[in-house]
Amino acid sequence: MTQNGIACQSKRPHTPEKLPAIDIQVAEKVTKSHAHRKQTRKMLINHTIKVLKKFPVLRTEQEHRSIHKVLKTFPCLTSCLSREELQRISLVSIVETYDRGQIIFGNNGFYLVLKGSVKPYLHESATDKTDQKIGEGEHFGSFEALDTSGSGTNFQYVLTLEPCEILRISHAVYGKFKKEILAQKYAQKVSLIKGCQFYLHWPKLYIDKLANIIQLKSFPANQMLVREGKICPFVCYIGEGECNILKDGGALVRPLEKKGSRMKFVVMGKLGPMESFGEVSVLLNQPSPCSILTTTEVKGGIIEPEALKELDSVTVSLTLQTAQPTCGKLSQEDINKEYTRQERQKEWEYMKKKVLADALFYSGKTSEYAKWTQKRGSKRAANTYKPSFYPST
Repeated sequence: MTQNGIACQSKRPHTPEKLPAIDIQVAEKVTKSHAHRKQTRKMLINHTIKVLKKFPVLRTEQEHRSIHKVLKTFPCLTSCLSREELQRISLVSIVETYDRGQIIFGNNGFYLVLKGSVKPYLHESATDKTDQKIGEGEHFGSFEALDTSGSGTNFQYVLTLEPCEILRISHAVYGKFKKEILAQKYAQKVSLIKGCQFYLHWPKLYIDKLANIIQLKSFPANQMLVREGKICPFVCYIGEGECNILKDGGALVRPLEKKGSRMKFVVMGKLGPMESFGEVSVLLNQPSPCSILTTTEVKGGIIEPEALKELDSVTVSLTLQTAQPTCGKLSQEDINKEYTRQERQKEWEYMKKKVLADALFYSGKTSEYAKWTQKRGSKRAANTYKPSFYPST
């Protein structure tokens, strides 16, 4: 129905659509889950506060682990501290209790509010209040002393709005642990270099120069560190783990498959702990004569090419004199012989396992590592079943 050319709208009140029963149940479950999670975290924080009030020497090993686990949940700690620093700090952290209306000087360390809330004051005037509020899980102060001579927005004083439990990490404690961790890492780098046979008789002066530029790093298993025919991306010192030295088979190409042919790699050797590679390739800009693949997780140290080339000429010359190529010059005939030997060894291992499995099967004895699945049916079908480790045909 229209009036003066304008459609008249219905004046019936709009009724909201009812949610299905399933959506209501899901919403209730989500609400209960959030409430339960919040209550659980609150109980965990209260337990941590109780433990932190003990002297560090009186805490048990389990209590130290629980403190470290809780501190890892605060982003303000994980973003500013390394894993080693957080582990050390969790062993000596303490909590301080403040009543309502007390002023805390934040320029003495790092403060993390575990319970309660505080309100910052500006540095210029203790009576000039701000509207900012620092609640549970938030922080003020810093790990290292800051220069507050200039005008800035960083406040150094806070006022407690209610009874508070605050975790404090002083500048002295953080600085001590930081120096200890740096000294420990430096000693680890020195031992990593001196452990390699090529650097065993190096003077301490030149070992320290390499230790200042080395970086501790770990690589997962089955990662290609160096590719044959390319310059090594870094010099590596292996502390833990093993690597395979691979050579391209050249003419040794796998038979054509659905996705085409694949080049065959031949394992020509291994690299283990207290060994290094890449010095000659990096310093002389020579392509690597082999590929290096990690077989297990490898932990060690690396030196970037730019950092190594910036060293003085004496250190560079000493490195070239002591280092040896990872893989010497090999002819195609040597690679073919090694490939043939490895393939025969694989065939022998396969045949040995097959004969042993057949002997166990026909003698009626079970193997500890094989799963036997009997197929019911005709006599012909019963004679065709094999242990689960047999290759599928």
